Amino acid sequence: MGTSFDTALGIFAAVAIVAGVVALSLAVLSIGLLRRSLRRVTDQIEELRRHPLVGVLPPETDPALRVLTLEFNHLLADLRARLLETAKRSDDLEALAAGPPDLALVGLDDDWSVTFFSRGAVNLLGWAPEEIAGRHVEALFAPGEWNRVLPKLARRSLREAGLSETLRLQRRDGGVFAAQVSIAGAGGGGASMLLAARDLTADQALHSTLRDSEERYRGLVEGMGDGVFILQDDRIVYANAALSRMVGADRDALLGSPLAQIVHSHDLLRVLEVLRRARSGTEPSGEIRCLLSSHGPVPIEVRLAWARTEFKGRAALVGTVTDVSGHARFERALAESQARLVATLQSTSDGILVLEETGRGLEATVANRAFCDLWGIPADLLVGRAHGEIVDRLKERCVDPAALEAFLGEAAGRAARADGIEIRDPRVLVDLVAGPMASAVAERPGVIVTARDVTRRVDGERDLRKSLEDLSRAKTDLEAANRELAAAQKELAERNEQLVKLNTELRSLDEMKSNLLANVSHELHTPLVSIKGYTEMILKRRLGPLTPEQERGLGVALKNIDRLIEMIDNLLSFSRIEKGETQLHLEDVPLWQIVDEAIELVGERIRKKSLSVTTQYETDELAVRGDRVKIGQVLVNLLTNAIKFNKEEGRITLTVRKGAKGFLEVDVADTGVGIPEEARDKIFERFYQADSSPRRKYEGTGIGLSIVRDILRLHGCTIRVRSQAGLGSVFTFTLPLARDQQVSASRHAPGRAREKNPRDT
Repeated sequence: MGTSFDTALGIFAAVAIVAGVVALSLAVLSIGLLRRSLRRVTDQIEELRRHPLVGVLPPETDPALRVLTLEFNHLLADLRARLLETAKRSDDLEALAAGPPDLALVGLDDDWSVTFFSRGAVNLLGWAPEEIAGRHVEALFAPGEWNRVLPKLARRSLREAGLSETLRLQRRDGGVFAAQVSIAGAGGGGASMLLAARDLTADQALHSTLRDSEERYRGLVEGMGDGVFILQDDRIVYANAALSRMVGADRDALLGSPLAQIVHSHDLLRVLEVLRRARSGTEPSGEIRCLLSSHGPVPIEVRLAWARTEFKGRAALVGTVTDVSGHARFERALAESQARLVATLQSTSDGILVLEETGRGLEATVANRAFCDLWGIPADLLVGRAHGEIVDRLKERCVDPAALEAFLGEAAGRAARADGIEIRDPRVLVDLVAGPMASAVAERPGVIVTARDVTRRVDGERDLRKSLEDLSRAKTDLEAANRELAAAQKELAERNEQLVKLNTELRSLDEMKSNLLANVSHELHTPLVSIKGYTEMILKRRLGPLTPEQERGLGVALKNIDRLIEMIDNLLSFSRIEKGETQLHLEDVPLWQIVDEAIELVGERIRKKSLSVTTQYETDELAVRGDRVKIGQVLVNLLTNAIKFNKEEGRITLTVRKGAKGFLEVDVADTGVGIPEEARDKIFERFYQADSSPRRKYEGTGIGLSIVRDILRLHGCTIRVRSQAGLGSVFTFTLPLARDQQVSASRHAPGRAREKNPRDT
């Protein structure tokens, strides 16, 4: 434990010294240095921070920076010596166990009596181990110091976590010195607590040296020609003489005043915003140009640079102010002139390429936007490139590279012209003109190449000639087409007359078919009902006994009679709906009654197939407004389908729930064979069956679901289906709610949820 503690203290001291020296050096170096030098020195310091044991700051040419780097290298050498000394102490584990010579390790029992005294403790405090053993630890502290620490150690949390403070200790000879003292629980060896102390006398001497260095650096800053300030809590806490001269104010008057006092109102908000970002860490360093208030008639234009630092242990901003008024006026005039030239070049529709002699041969110095767009080459691949490289790049884009090369070869020495040079991908035709350019330096002439897009003009002339030829041919074709159109119109009129006649005949046949279907269905219905009645009477043996063979035969006959009656009923309903003769008898009726009646009508089929039927009501509002008979027909048809296509001992679930506003929603779900995906959009069409072959497994006419859809449409409702082959189908339809819901609660209302198993029906 002593080894780890000593190593931690050594690393802590080294890191603290490096951080302090680097922070101080950065703060001083950032004051008044030129921006390029500041960045270079800052980068070198950052490299030293990453590798503190190697390298030094190279000497600077600037006198102020040269002195600064020399002082920093002296401090760095002292720091490395201390780090190497600490590293040597940490290498010997056996020596650490006994305690390093410069670190006092003292073991304490529960009564704060000394139980262990290391070699470093003997060297630091002057007590012999046998002499101090058993004595109270207070003997090692200066008067009053132990009483100041003891209340903190009384807290169990602090005692277990450890305590580290700077305290005054007393040697055996009475000498008092400052030390870094750490007290924490011991890991063993008969001691309850362990005290570690290190002499801070040398560190305090180092701090004194650093303060002296700071004073020297302050003198350098005071002698700078640029203004320097330190900003803390939005107030100026330091300003050098140069800044005082710039603003024409006494330095004492500047201290404590806000920076806004010396910034011109025109740039005040902008400056305050960047300084706010600097304080928040968003932009810890940077520079901005602004106007500075001064005692003269014209505000001074300055470059204000800043960086984050620490001043007297608190966060601060250090900044430099450089007068750039004359330089700024020259830059503005130059920028305006350059902007006018660039705007002129970029706004022209002709492409312009400027080649100038640079001593290395002709090189492109300007390529405007129109030239780059014409050739499809970015400006950065042209500007700054040699004449030969530009020729190669332009040839790659030409259909006839030889013609372009000949033109550019002539353009390098004299005026030249080339018409109709074709550029590919995309196709563009250009006329090229080259002429000499006299530069400001007489011995460095240049060439200006102008490219004009003539694609529209050339293509327009060609298209015009082609259009004249096409127009002549079109006139001839139009005359022939006019004659053919007249003949086609005559033939079309004759066919239209035939279609009208055929349509009339089809309507008549369709009406005859509907009447015949209705009459035949009606005439068949009555005798079939009579046949069904007598067959049922025979089966019930009311007309005499039956043999088993007769009973089976009559059972088959009755089943087919029921099927035939069902088909006839569907045909009658289909016929009435198709002729528009269906009338709805609207009334408020409890849906659960219609559901029970429908299940009872198909109960015999359910029992024969051993199916289970479950009804679920998820709402108390079960009264619907509609035609009771027609709604019952919808339920019977859907239940019949669910029975027909279900498997033996399968399930049918009928669920009623609240739907959209004003409607109930009803699900009829089965566990049958399901519906193929390609047939789901067609099953509600008339006479459609998924399997229409003569040997199909399931019988029917294919109009049951069509009748269901039409009845629901008459009620203003819809139906949809969800199905998966082999897993069953779910038919969902809506019914309009009755305004008076009291009828749903009358008589044997099913309540919120009701289930029924018709196997017992």
